[in-house]
Amino acid sequence: MRTQLLPDLAPTVLALERRYGVGGLRRGILTMLAAWIGYFLLINMFVRSLNKVMVPVLDLPLGFFLAMQGAVVIFVIVLYFLAKQRAATATIRVRKDRR
Repeated sequence: MRTQLLPDLAPTVLALERRYGVGGLRRGILTMLAAWIGYFLLINMFVRSLNKVMVPVLDLPLGFFLAMQGAVVIFVIVLYFLAKQRAATATIRVRKDRR
């Protein structure tokens, strides 16, 4: 049963990849991951010097605050841009299909 399914599945998966551009999504996700890791590493390199500054309202060291909350904020921002890029790509593909 499984051997019968695989030959039929491969052309379908390849057609969907060509139609919806999974390669662009992969590139966007890897870019997002690189930006997120880059931010995390940059903050952690300077965390001791940033910890000398206190966040006034929360009374937390700045390095701790940026490492804790900043990584999440950067992740959400980059995820927004990835979704925006994918939406623009999908709009272009829909316009091409209508012609």
